[in-house]
Amino acid sequence: MTAQIDRFSLVTAPLSMYFDGTHLSDATGFIWEQGPQNYLITNWHVVTGRNALDGRSLHGHGGRPNVVRALFNTRVQQFLKQEHVIRIRDDDGRPLWLTHPSRGRAVDVVAIPLPYDDDNAIFELHPINRYAATELTARIANEVFVLGYPFGPEPPGYPVWKRGSMASEPDLAAIGTGYYLVDTASRPGMSGSPVIRRIWNQRVDGDKVIPSPTPLRTEFVGVYSGRRHTKNESDAQLGLVWPRHCIEDIIIGAKRDED
Repeated sequence: MTAQIDRFSLVTAPLSMYFDGTHLSDATGFIWEQGPQNYLITNWHVVTGRNALDGRSLHGHGGRPNVVRALFNTRVQQFLKQEHVIRIRDDDGRPLWLTHPSRGRAVDVVAIPLPYDDDNAIFELHPINRYAATELTARIANEVFVLGYPFGPEPPGYPVWKRGSMASEPDLAAIGTGYYLVDTASRPGMSGSPVIRRIWNQRVDGDKVIPSPTPLRTEFVGVYSGRRHTKNESDAQLGLVWPRHCIEDIIIGAKRDED
């Protein structure tokens, strides 16, 4: 970790989705570690090129990605990123990613097993669950940040911290849609972004409350999967966030998608 930038700026990876050599879209991903295995986390609609709600193609030509080009942090030089090409379908076109074991694409999150671990000599992966607090205390109206790439993998390849606020009751997600809503404007390149909440130390100086430059705790809220669909872009801009346990359910379930 470097002292010059926030370590949560290191947890994301800009993703470019390809069918062979044809570029289809850009998105965001991040690393999750489970025991010795590392996974690249992003959205189902990102890896399939299809809408998770109705299964329709998101690309006019109907292309489906079979390769992800991801930019990961390197060990050899601070701030440097290097591209890694990840196959997401086997030779028969079958998905290599894991999907939710019972709800499938209804949970718009996937986990892609990565072929290297912490002993890898090239990449410094920075799994988010190594850094973020495990206890979720986010409540409605809390400020959150969506860490992603609204304009694609622009140099130097570090994420934009897009501010938002919790717009629905997190504790009610499990008995409803399964996701939270956040009030924030976004672009397609932010699909798959981690969403975090930051709690700061504070001190009182007279009638002023002064935040410390060092955060007390950073919590992982969930996986951003784009805006709720509306008929007009000027309508309420509400984004969908899938909670942390969806990732754990997918990895423990170990079910390859059948898309």
